[in-house]
Amino acid sequence: MIDVAALAALSVLVRLPWVLLVHAGPSSDSFFYYLGAKSIAAGHGYAVLGHPTAFFPGGWPAFLAGVFLVSGPSFVAVKIVNLVLWALTTALVYALGRRLGGRRVGVVAGVLVAVAPTMTVYAMRGASEGLFIPLLLGVCLLVLTREGSAPSVRRAALAGVLLGLAILVRSTAFLLPFVFGFWLLRRGPLRESWRPAAAMAAVSLLVLVPWLARNEQTMHTTSLSTNGGYTIWMGANPKANGGFTAGHQWGIASVASERRQNSTLLRESVDYVGDHPLDWLGLMPEKFQQLMTWNAGPLQNALAEQSGNNPRGGWHARHVTGAEGTLIKGSLHHLWLYKIWHFSYWILGGLGLVLAARRRLPGAGLAALLVGFWIAFHVVLVHGEPRYMLSVTPLVAPALAWLLVEAPQRIRAGASRLGGSVNRRSFRSFGVGNTR
Repeated sequence: MIDVAALAALSVLVRLPWVLLVHAGPSSDSFFYYLGAKSIAAGHGYAVLGHPTAFFPGGWPAFLAGVFLVSGPSFVAVKIVNLVLWALTTALVYALGRRLGGRRVGVVAGVLVAVAPTMTVYAMRGASEGLFIPLLLGVCLLVLTREGSAPSVRRAALAGVLLGLAILVRSTAFLLPFVFGFWLLRRGPLRESWRPAAAMAAVSLLVLVPWLARNEQTMHTTSLSTNGGYTIWMGANPKANGGFTAGHQWGIASVASERRQNSTLLRESVDYVGDHPLDWLGLMPEKFQQLMTWNAGPLQNALAEQSGNNPRGGWHARHVTGAEGTLIKGSLHHLWLYKIWHFSYWILGGLGLVLAARRRLPGAGLAALLVGFWIAFHVVLVHGEPRYMLSVTPLVAPALAWLLVEAPQRIRAGASRLGGSVNRRSFRSFGVGNTR
């Protein structure tokens, strides 16, 4: 418990300056979630612009609405919730790291998440990843058992509850029940593993039923969200470049416009792939490159939507001074530090995942499968946006921590063996140990 408390405190302390000093309000996705949460807390249901919505799934706004019932609608409350959720994420990563390689690996994994600058800056956003990540990590902890055995049906069912909630937070996770099911079926004999795999998948889908029923009744659609067509279209259209493609505003003026845009853009995307399959395939390397890079979006957003006497919308930066200006502008002037951390984390973490998975260390294979699936899903079906990888970034920390702990030990052991071999040869050259 001391380890967990210390790591959680470290996570809060590192993120606290961003929460206390930066006065940016919600924008883009965060603003949509904020409005939806205010509507739910006021008793009007999940709605924006005066009408029901399903443009984003309702899990994150519903969670924030529960907070607003206590605190009142406030983006400061959202930032405080982020502090708590990232502290929880740090603790869960510690638990995964400890399971993978012992206490030392757990502590290093927790520190990596607690101090990571590329994750820290998201504490001032209202993005849904803040809740999605601990839910996903909780699922991983519940299904992990000793090698060659499957979790109990009860544990698998509980994991299914968390997974269903995670899908309600980020609908792009809708295929994860099948990914986890595949992993569970390979854990042991089929006669033992099929029951927890089936229980987990079934319960996760049952969690979605009330939301799907609401969408059918209110939105006249069975979709988890009505922005699927918009998101897929950005990765499959004549102007697609692998990343964000401007061309359509969100069709959220009414229930009918949400449904219409969703179906229209989805149909256009399917037609484009059918008519230009080589162009669509040719975009995938660029999607991957943009997905796995790091950009200054979170920092630039800190200069947008600033609260005050004259708040301005869009991406019009307000002049910031004092400690806030030092923090934001100092970070923007040293983006190379963020990029060094980002690429070192993923290159070494990817290597650690591969090596740990080959050694069958607990949780490494599952983490590698989830990260690989997440990359493939976005490269094939969506487009490249660095923020999308935030959802699975903490999963890499335990394997990276293991590599950082294990590598020096291996180097010292190798140097010791090499030194011993050299000494023995030296002794023999002087006749030590020889008999005549």
